[in-house]
Amino acid sequence: MASNTLDAQLIEQYRAGDAGAVDALVRAHQAEVFRLALSIMDDAAEAEEAAQDALIAALKALPNYRGEAAFSTWLYRITVNVCRGRLRKQRARERLQNALTVLFQIKREATPHPEETAAQNERHAALWRAINALDEKHRLPLVLHYYHDLPTLEIAQVLEINEGTVHSRLHTARQRLRAQLRLSHHEP
Repeated sequence: MASNTLDAQLIEQYRAGDAGAVDALVRAHQAEVFRLALSIMDDAAEAEEAAQDALIAALKALPNYRGEAAFSTWLYRITVNVCRGRLRKQRARERLQNALTVLFQIKREATPHPEETAAQNERHAALWRAINALDEKHRLPLVLHYYHDLPTLEIAQVLEINEGTVHSRLHTARQRLRAQLRLSHHEP
């Protein structure tokens, strides 16, 4: 995400009537908003629409932005809420696994041997199945923390929950993942 200082300058320019500041804010954040939407939604086209909806919602709400949280945190919160609404309408939780799998494969480094690649793909698939099996309240903090590298304070602000609750949910999610991965590792 763009720096907080740049965001603050652009917001001030927008409030002073500079229409170009809105374009600069969108350009500075659109890739991260899309990436977050893609990590929550089922496919690139759906994530693109969600990202556009989130950016439009943020621009409409920009006059009410008070700066209590970093602009990027505020924008993440809007993006998560837009995506949640879309997922509720679709009732397609299993499709999240596909988007996460695609993202994870893009992010990982290639391995030199086909056997190693196959084993790594199997481990990744098992991990994403376990992540997908988590309920939303445990899955979202996990995705925001480990995939988007957000600190717990920012996750708390994005999800509008207590920071202690984020720690608790991450702890519970990690325990559930370990248990699920142990079970899947011992299955024939």
